Amino acid sequence: MTTDFSNNGALKFIKKFRGKGILFCAVLVFILFIAGGLALQKKSRSGKELQSESVPKTVELRLQAKKENAEQADVATQSASFSLRPSPDELLQQLTSLENYNEDVLAAKYRGLRVLWPAYFFSLQLTEESKGTLVVDVAEDGFGVMIESEVDISAFPQLRDLEAGNKLWIGGEILVVDRTGTGTIYLKTEHLKLGDEPIPQTKRMPGN
Repeated sequence: MTTDFSNNGALKFIKKFRGKGILFCAVLVFILFIAGGLALQKKSRSGKELQSESVPKTVELRLQAKKENAEQADVATQSASFSLRPSPDELLQQLTSLENYNEDVLAAKYRGLRVLWPAYFFSLQLTEESKGTLVVDVAEDGFGVMIESEVDISAFPQLRDLEAGNKLWIGGEILVVDRTGTGTIYLKTEHLKLGDEPIPQTKRMPGN
């Protein structure tokens, strides 16, 4: 009877290193699993960053203002850039994180910044025949940051038809930020637009 030493040697080798081989395979599978997860995470992060960068942070608006000369019936038109960020909530959070600084330093962070924010109509209190105090809330439920502004109602006649809860976009220059309570931001209003869009949609010509 002939003994197959080569097969016996192979069997002995397999039995001897079987445990180490299983451990090696397990480690290899674990490494591949981790590498795959990191690759997917990186891809997902890059996609989110690209999506974030695609969102415009500023909007260019054409503003109309009455000329001081009453004899001229036309209006002066100018363009202004408004920032969509920081949002009112983000602005309050930033100022809270810097609360150890004095008020002058904090005011320098926001004063004069032109912003454009979505909000919900809260109230309009008349102070004169064509002037009033406009109050809106950034939260639909009325428990968010308040935005208050003295407005010329003749320049924004649509304010007379608003009801509580109507959505609008308000743009203007930040004057003061009061951080008490839920917070109140005082604006010098330059732009108001009712609805979901911050600017009127461009009408397409027939055939386009």
